[in-house]
Amino acid sequence: MTTDMDAREYLAGGDNWTSRIARLALPIVLWVAKQGWTITYKQLAEELQARHGEEIKPIMTIYGWPAGRIGHALARLADEWDEAVPPANALIVNAMTGLPGHGVNEFVRKFLNRQARRRRMTDNNRNQLAEEVMQSVWDYPDWDQVASHFGFDNLPPVSVLVTSKQDDDPIQLPPVTKQVGGQGESEQHRSLKLWAASHPKFFERFGRFAKGQSEYLLRSGDSLDAYLENKDTCLAIEAKASNAPDSEIFRGIFQCVKYRATLRATQLAAGEPTNAQAALLTTAQPSSEALRLAKRLRVVILIAPPEAERG
Repeated sequence: MTTDMDAREYLAGGDNWTSRIARLALPIVLWVAKQGWTITYKQLAEELQARHGEEIKPIMTIYGWPAGRIGHALARLADEWDEAVPPANALIVNAMTGLPGHGVNEFVRKFLNRQARRRRMTDNNRNQLAEEVMQSVWDYPDWDQVASHFGFDNLPPVSVLVTSKQDDDPIQLPPVTKQVGGQGESEQHRSLKLWAASHPKFFERFGRFAKGQSEYLLRSGDSLDAYLENKDTCLAIEAKASNAPDSEIFRGIFQCVKYRATLRATQLAAGEPTNAQAALLTTAQPSSEALRLAKRLRVVILIAPPEAERG
């Protein structure tokens, strides 16, 4: 990759298929980033066909090449602006995994190392780091300025995503009730949170942890039911036993959002990777509306075995 061109010149250069498709795909990817969504290789190919009559290639991963060129253009822009512009190409994902292909790794590393110089990507943490960067793409507030910089004053909706089945109907939330102190803790809840802290293997999807602790105090003053950490990341666990009403499951989902944000803010203050996670642990099957809320807010709900709350 030549280094003597600025971001606009780089994106505008080249007349081969990869360069041309990168220019056509960038406004699509930026619109996706603003929505907080992802787009698969196939959906990108279909949108390019719908907008520009581009032939859909039989091998979807070939679209990783223009995705990479978009990543390089955004990396150049980050250098020009001296700002951590996230690699929006990380939102072009594999339909099976929901994650970007390994071609995005170099952009993940560069973006994270702009924020903190201690990052090292391994086979164990690669997906976790990719998810962290995807979240940074969704959180970035200046995609309109990026679009304007590259000459896109308007980002039309991506038709293949708008017309596909999107779960954007309002979620029926239970009434908010004030939490009264001194209500006491049930034995089921106490047992469940202690089980969570002492069974780190159950939470291996978030990383490999040693045994954790319960009642971990956050900087916000909130107390976590259980907390696990390793040298790379940490996990807040909110426990809801089987005797908790459905409204408590909804509250627990929002608590996870709060705890995740607080832990990431603490990491950011310390100059550490902002990759903390939070999960809701229960022994009961949540309602369909609670599951929809969890999916929309990107909160993982884990179902513990019944014996977890029996002490």
